[in-house]
Amino acid sequence: MPFPFAPILLGSQLLVAAADGLPTIDITKTCRAAAVVTAGASEQNDIDICVSSEQKAREQLVKDWSKYAVADRTRCIQGGSRVYLPSYIEWLTCVEMETAVKTMRQDQKAGRSSTLRTP
Repeated sequence: MPFPFAPILLGSQLLVAAADGLPTIDITKTCRAAAVVTAGASEQNDIDICVSSEQKAREQLVKDWSKYAVADRTRCIQGGSRVYLPSYIEWLTCVEMETAVKTMRQDQKAGRSSTLRTP
């Protein structure tokens, strides 16, 4: 194993990026890998749909990035990169879920019924 610390270095770079701003990922690579796994009838069509969805998720993340807690952004981005190919959709879902859980817990403490809210 020539680079045993490579995952640590990659993880630390994503940690800094999550605190400072949204990291840039190669969504074409992610979408191609997903298209190979799903093996649909039209691989290029699957890739095109995936790229479009990823771009929309990235736009939403950029728009709301400062509204998400730094700890949530860091946890979602750093955690995901260890398990699967990075995806803006996965990151957006993660930070939205983190926000919703915090809201529900605050509502429960205040004795209010919970409603899901995102930034």
